[in-house]
Amino acid sequence: MRRRILLPCLILSAVLYGCGGEGDKTGEVTVPEVQQADQTEQAEESGGENGGAEEQPAPVIVGTEPGTVLGEEEVILMQEGESVSVPYNRIQGMDGFTIAYDPETFSLEASEKELCFYAYSYGADSETPVFVKISETDGDSAESLADQYVADSNEECLVEEVTIGEGEYPATWISYSEGTDNNSRTCDLYIFRYNEKLYTVQMDCFVEAYEGMGAKQESILSALRFDEG
Repeated sequence: MRRRILLPCLILSAVLYGCGGEGDKTGEVTVPEVQQADQTEQAEESGGENGGAEEQPAPVIVGTEPGTVLGEEEVILMQEGESVSVPYNRIQGMDGFTIAYDPETFSLEASEKELCFYAYSYGADSETPVFVKISETDGDSAESLADQYVADSNEECLVEEVTIGEGEYPATWISYSEGTDNNSRTCDLYIFRYNEKLYTVQMDCFVEAYEGMGAKQESILSALRFDEG
C-alpha cells in the first residue's frame, strides 16, 4: 500500500457569484445524471455475516478500462487540525492517467470519455449530488475554452492560472457560486491540456458543505497522475 500526505485545500473566504449560462451554450455547466445507489444494501452485502466488522482491502483488478481498480493507497488528510488516514482506490482513467478517490464517500461512474465521482449525503437537496466530473473536451486550448465559459456567463467569474495533480499540470481555474445561502451551489472548473487531449474537471458542491466536502473533492484532483514513462 502506498502512503502519501495531502495538505488541506485552500477554502475561499468569500463566496463567488454565478457563471452559469442559459440555453445550449458551450460554457453552460450541468449537473451529471447519476443514479443514487442503495448504500445500506451495499454495506450489508460487503459486511457478510459479521456485519462489516472486519474491513477487507479493495481487490486489485488487472485491466485498462476507465474505472478499473488498480490498487489501494493510504492517504493522510488533515481534518479539523488532525491527521486522518483514509484508504483511497486508485483507478484507471482515460488515455493514460490514473486517479484516486475515497470509495466510502464517493460513488463512481466511468465511460470512455468521462469519470464522475458523486455523493448524495451532503446538502439540503438530496436529489442533487456533490460531484467531481472529469471529461474529455473539444476545443483549441484551455485558455480559449476558459474565455468561452466566461463570455457565455451572465455573472463575473474568478479566473486564475494554477497547477493540478501529482505532476503539477498547468490548468486554468474558473470559480463561482450561485449565491450566498447554505443551499446555493458552488462550482470550480479546471481546464487543462495533456498529450494533445483537452480535459475539463468540474467540482460542484453546496455552500454549507464546501469547507469539508470541498477538501475531499480537491483531494481527488490532487491524486491525478499521467503515465509519463
